[in-house]
Parts: sequence; C-alpha cells; structure tokens
Amino acid sequence: TAPTFNVQWQPGPPCKVLGSPGQLLQVLMNLIQNAYDAAAAQPGVPPSLWIIGAVEGANVVLRLRDSGAGIAPQHMGHLFDPFFTTKPVGKGTGLGLSISYGIVDQHGGHLSADNHPDGGALFTLELPLLVV
Repeated sequence: TAPTFNVQWQPGPPCKVLGSPGQLLQVLMNLIQNAYDAAAAQPGVPPSLWIIGAVEGANVVLRLRDSGAGIAPQHMGHLFDPFFTTKPVGKGTGLGLSISYGIVDQHGGHLSADNHPDGGALFTLELPLLVV
C-alpha cells in the first residue's frame, strides 16, 4: 500500500521565473521528499505538507511547511552544509539541501530554513520574478 501524504497547495498568482526546469524540479523534489521524511517520522500524526506560493516584490516565493518535529537548534546552522544529514545511515547522503541551496543561488534566489510557529520545519524558496 502506498504511503499517505496530505499535501495542501495554495499556488498564488500566475508567475514565471527564468531558469533550468530540471534543476528547479530537483530542488522542489528534494524539499518535498525531506518534508515527507520528517513528517512520516512523527508517530501517530499523518504526514502533511503545506505549500504556499506568492509574489512578494520582485520575487516568487514558495513556502513549504511539514508536520514533522521541526529543526533542532543545533542543526539549524548546518542544514545546507555538504554531507550534513539527520537521517539514519543509508537513508540520506547529506547532499540534497546543499545541492538545492547551490542551484537556487545560481538562479539568483535564496533558500532558507526555519521552524514554523505552529510546528514543523518551514523552508522558503525565493526566486527572481520574470517580468514579461
């Protein structure tokens, strides 16, 4: 049986960014997989992810919040370091967030992490809005 993953999507207004579709898809897939892994590790709570899109100033912003335990304070400064992982041996390489950070940076954007006030991790992906 397939795992349950409750995803709530609030897309925001239509907008475009300039960049490599494959690389940006890699970033989103990594953030979604990490959100699932964190949320699925919470016993008795159905794994959930909320994705909210917005245009803020000159940026397209995606906020991804999971229903996991959040990010431990001692890990906050290392999330984007190469080979840093909180996953068990054999479950993660510690490269996903580091590579994602680099891709977003190469696209002129910013990737950040925090804990959501209502619980869970909150990743914010900002990319320059393409004005056409």
